[in-house]
Amino acid sequence: MPRGDCDGEGGGRQPCCRRRGGGGGALVEPAALAALLYSGGYGYDMRKTILDRTDGEVDVDVGGLYRSLRRLEDEGAVVSRWCDEESGPRRREYELTQLGVELAEQWLDALRARRHLDDLLVDLLEGGLAEFGNDERRN
Repeated sequence: MPRGDCDGEGGGRQPCCRRRGGGGGALVEPAALAALLYSGGYGYDMRKTILDRTDGEVDVDVGGLYRSLRRLEDEGAVVSRWCDEESGPRRREYELTQLGVELAEQWLDALRARRHLDDLLVDLLEGGLAEFGNDERRN
């Protein structure tokens, strides 16, 4: 993604872009935000929502999910409360704040820009492979 697409006020990076490192863990935060947009809930319920709504193609690490939720709560994007269960241990329930909704919108913009660049690179590689396959100079 071009650097300027995610600059915030004062030239700082938006939270969605500060955490877009490599690896599968980079998508835990937007997946958590998406699950919370559908309904607040517990971490394991959120994981199930992500799995169900992506036909099992996106599976977040539960530990990474809880780390993301704690970070989001520290930033004010999520609030949580302990809930007493009739049976079993107490569980923490999570809910989005308005700041969390705004962060979800930032992630959507960043992911759309990334999808555009991914499509350009796919086209570039496909074209290059076709050219390479048609090159008469190859042995």
